[in-house]
Amino acid sequence: MQSARKTRRVGVYGWGVVAPGAKDVRALAALLRDGRSALAPSPHPHLGHGLFPVGDPDFSFDAYAAWIAERQGDAYLTRMRSKMGDNVQFAVAAAIQALQCDPRLEGIVRQLDEGCQVFVGSGVGDLPESYRAAASLERATRAWNHFWAQPARCEARRRYEADGSLPTAEGDAAATEPLARALPVDPASLPVDSEARFDALAAWDAFWSGRSDELRAFLTRFAAIERMNADDEDHEKAHLGAIRKRMRAHRAHIEELGCPEPPWTAVSPDLMWNIQNAPAAQITMLLGIHGAAWAPVAACSTFGVALKCGRDAIVRGEAKMAFVGTTDPRPDAALIAAFHQARVLPATGEVNVPFTSLRGTHVSGGACVWILGDAEYCEGLGLTPLGGYVEAVAISSDAEHIITPSKTGPRRAIERAYEEAGISPADVALIDLHATGTPGDLNELALVHDFISEQTRITARKGQLGHGMANSGGWELTAVALGLARGSALPTGIQPAEIHPRVRRRDAIVTQEAELRGNVGVKVMLGIGGITACVVLRGR
Repeated sequence: MQSARKTRRVGVYGWGVVAPGAKDVRALAALLRDGRSALAPSPHPHLGHGLFPVGDPDFSFDAYAAWIAERQGDAYLTRMRSKMGDNVQFAVAAAIQALQCDPRLEGIVRQLDEGCQVFVGSGVGDLPESYRAAASLERATRAWNHFWAQPARCEARRRYEADGSLPTAEGDAAATEPLARALPVDPASLPVDSEARFDALAAWDAFWSGRSDELRAFLTRFAAIERMNADDEDHEKAHLGAIRKRMRAHRAHIEELGCPEPPWTAVSPDLMWNIQNAPAAQITMLLGIHGAAWAPVAACSTFGVALKCGRDAIVRGEAKMAFVGTTDPRPDAALIAAFHQARVLPATGEVNVPFTSLRGTHVSGGACVWILGDAEYCEGLGLTPLGGYVEAVAISSDAEHIITPSKTGPRRAIERAYEEAGISPADVALIDLHATGTPGDLNELALVHDFISEQTRITARKGQLGHGMANSGGWELTAVALGLARGSALPTGIQPAEIHPRVRRRDAIVTQEAELRGNVGVKVMLGIGGITACVVLRGR
């Protein structure tokens, strides 16, 4: 096969992980060499007391506190602790680990400034922060509506309770049609303490609150306060002065009426500080660099897509170095439940290993960040690639099904990656599959059959690390790089006797450590939504 490789090579010069059973790459390597699984029962007791093994990352933010404070001060560190959720903290930790791989890296990155870009994405975003915001808003909304829906504050409800008359259509003075059809079920008609009554009370309060004359008066006054300006004529302080003045006026107004806090004041602004691009942004702020920074999002293929963004920026000459990676929160109860209902996560209390019972996968959280670099530039500075060279990254969509990959879509990504890297199946010493422990494992084995040779070893690690949403691709690709450097595929924890009888090439699937013939590794990532990424890595 003719090589279409770009002249500019891209190496891996730093890496860091936050993973189940592994606080860093050294711990990850030890876990993999031992063939252990880091999965354990879910810490959420309402999920069946141990039915769902998950991958809870080994992480303590305290381990990075001194490093951060030394560079940005205690105030910055305090904000990181109090305002940043799992995704930001995990990604920052992995980035710090990556920088610590060589004491020269931090200075080089800072000096590059705009010449270093950051691409750190997430598979699901910071779900816990979103849930906290939603719960706060719901609680505040219930209290708010209940207050204004009371007959003493709602003339329409007083009339209804006095003679049964219904209000006309809201906002239409000429309307004569009563809102009989819109009137919710009276909660008093439902059993006490029932879920139905609880929900009906919320709907009942919302209906009458929306027709409260006193609430309309409150809102008019609230808007007037929002229009207030500060008396301070110093323009540099006028904005903050106006905010403080409005806050005092709002507080006095609420205390005067004795009403609850408005729902629009109940949600912490921390929700904004933890949106998808926050991890990438925090890395740039921590280091004071100004290169492009954003969050690629491609479900389970996010690491591959981030890798492509960083590699392409270097190959095009837009950057000399790039942080690439992924981050996802600790195993979230709602996500575990959703995976179970999608029939891809078993509730047996046991770890399901790829290529065996095909019952499903296990949710994990953590992060993985690599530092890529222009090989000529970096090695001219004396840096040595830890993880070899990223020879190609290709992506495609399978355009068929949101969960089950087609054959044609992933094939296109693999074919393009091989062409770009200038390799053939005979060159591939190791291929790591997405392999979620579902029947899709068999399809994936069939998919890669034409892209491997008799000497190619096959690995799959979601029985050890779980399905890290965006992170699995990074953790597993790091394992590929570690194996190439060692000259052997690391154990997977798969037991030969448990491999499914329909699996072909059983001898190629790595169970215990196995010698590699060659220094080319391939990683296939298959994302929800049909997003495929294929990475070709060459050992140094």
